[in-house]
Amino acid sequence: MREQLGEAALLILVGMAVVMTALVILMLAIMVMTRLFPGKDISGEKEMTKVTEGDGPTKESIAAIAVAMALAMKEQEAGNISGHVESPVSGLWPAGGQPQAEND
Repeated sequence: MREQLGEAALLILVGMAVVMTALVILMLAIMVMTRLFPGKDISGEKEMTKVTEGDGPTKESIAAIAVAMALAMKEQEAGNISGHVESPVSGLWPAGGQPQAEND
């Protein structure tokens, strides 16, 4: 039994050494291939546009977004009179884990 355990440990170590050696060889092959055949330099093809201070959102656009959000929230609250927020989980077992009665 003891010598079987030793053989198993040796087999595991040899297997790990083979896998690591294969990975090192693969890494070296990839490094050599990238040195021999470098890819295109795409960093110079597309230049990023610089954002200036005037390109930001205006006060009018921020106000329009705020009004739209307020109206959307008001419509959502009007549809939910009881103040209870419905769970996005459908079915009899919501995220809370408690079963719900069917509303049929």
